[in-house]
Amino acid sequence: MLQFRFGRLAAGALMAALALAGAAHGVETGPLDQLRQRALELVNRERADRGLEALRLQDGLNEAAQNHAEDMLRRNYYSHTSPEGESVQDRFLDAGGSRWKLTAENIARCQGCPSPPTEDRVEELHQGWMDSPPHRENILRQGLASFGFGIAVGDDRTLYAVQTFAGPGTSRDRQPEEASALDRQEQNALLEKRLNRARTREDLPPVETHPALVEAAAQLLPQADPGSFTAGESSNPMDALPADARMQWSSLAVVMATCGGCGTRPTAGDVRSFLQQWLDNPQYRDRLLDRSFTHAGFIIRANGDGLKSALLVLGRQRQRP
Repeated sequence: MLQFRFGRLAAGALMAALALAGAAHGVETGPLDQLRQRALELVNRERADRGLEALRLQDGLNEAAQNHAEDMLRRNYYSHTSPEGESVQDRFLDAGGSRWKLTAENIARCQGCPSPPTEDRVEELHQGWMDSPPHRENILRQGLASFGFGIAVGDDRTLYAVQTFAGPGTSRDRQPEEASALDRQEQNALLEKRLNRARTREDLPPVETHPALVEAAAQLLPQADPGSFTAGESSNPMDALPADARMQWSSLAVVMATCGGCGTRPTAGDVRSFLQQWLDNPQYRDRLLDRSFTHAGFIIRANGDGLKSALLVLGRQRQRP
């Protein structure tokens, strides 16, 4: 009698380990390339039926999935986390993957499964994952682009299978109608509106977007690697202002944040999420709600790989004599 168990991991959610009795030393994978192609076909059929983008096989994800299947088999455990604490993201990074991508994983174990694994077995495993809402959620997740599959059967007819997924993810807090990207002007208009809503609740005067501060934000946040900047760097924000505008400002403050697995284009949801993240942090909240600041400039950059970085410059304009 075949006995299946299924496990799923996505976006940092961790499934509990299930103990496995008995060791299995030999490893049989069957016609692995053929099985991977069949696994991909099954996943993409489900996604196509729901209007989702097709995935493609990716070498690093195949490697991560196969290594995990064989490791669980050889070392007699069943978990998304290795005994050393390594996760699906760690395995993806070890195989050359990007640290900014969203990663997800489904695992399964079958006791009493004949060797070698066949396409029929892959189809059974796929159906088991689809019949489980959490596993189906990974298969049908938006923001994925790549897929990997691994499978291994031991001498004791215990089988482990792994589906691994990766992609740039989607914007945080995105509403269904907000798929379109925002340009720099639209980002600042929304940021100003929502920041002033928070300031009004605290009986504070509003701030206004200022082109010089928008330009400073763009200069401070690197175009090539927007994740490399930190707000604590020693560079003087005043130096990022246009030369003819520096004497207009008595002081500047900078706040910055990054998000991984958050899609490829700045959206309204990103503006809301970054702003709320700052307002929820007491240190940043004090800056955003400082009564003396009069103007702001904001920018979000996306690297196309799942990383988004946001930077806000707040300025106090000099009083004219």
